[in-house]
Amino acid sequence: MAQAKYQEIADRLRDQIDNGTLQPGERLPSEPDLVRQFDASRNTVRLALALLTNQGLVVTRQGLGTFVNEPAKPFTALLSRVTMQPTAQSTSTILPEVSNAQAEAETSRQVVEKSPASASVAEKLEIEPGDLVVVRRRHGAIGAIPWMMMASYFPLDIAAGTPLEQAGDIAEGSIKLLADLGYAQVGFVDEIGARMPNSREFAFFALTTGTPVIVVNRTAYARDRPIRMTRYTYRGDRVRLSHEVGGIPPRYHNG
Repeated sequence: MAQAKYQEIADRLRDQIDNGTLQPGERLPSEPDLVRQFDASRNTVRLALALLTNQGLVVTRQGLGTFVNEPAKPFTALLSRVTMQPTAQSTSTILPEVSNAQAEAETSRQVVEKSPASASVAEKLEIEPGDLVVVRRRHGAIGAIPWMMMASYFPLDIAAGTPLEQAGDIAEGSIKLLADLGYAQVGFVDEIGARMPNSREFAFFALTTGTPVIVVNRTAYARDRPIRMTRYTYRGDRVRLSHEVGGIPPRYHNG
């Protein structure tokens, strides 16, 4: 199914915001300029700008134009700080779905690519924006309901020439593979937030306007550097995140 023209325009402007071509606080081209640039009607351009506004990426100032929003610096509330590694770790980086034992969580095939690191990924991996990273992507569904998008980012100097660059599952998981490469994971940090979805997330989750997504950024560390950043994206109206610490009696466990 062909993408609507206004969505195509919004996607191209969003890409310019994401890659830094359009900087925070910068004024977007005027509506007449966008009409000429994209060979579109004025109403189509306005729909594209409205979509970006609803996603919190731009703001319109009366009589001045439309500007790229300054990214909000979130406050951080510390849920817990556990200094010991988990006694058992899954070989998979996929967070398990535990609320419905009758439903089987399914994931799509692994898609692997090299791509330039965005500013947010580069910050977590302590590399420069635009540096190449290896990205391993999966989508997840439970029954017919899409519930998760996952992307794991690996610095190229670690992943180059290893199975991390190859499509398909890694037999013993990426945590074991990284340890075998000399980058044993000593811990990770989870950062959890919510935002409005981009067009790919909106389409994958089949969202209605106004529904946010929940994003978990998990950055894993060896003793002297970050070695992986995994981003989990969930639809905000269908997913709860459970955090269990300590010796919880089994009858109170989720799932």
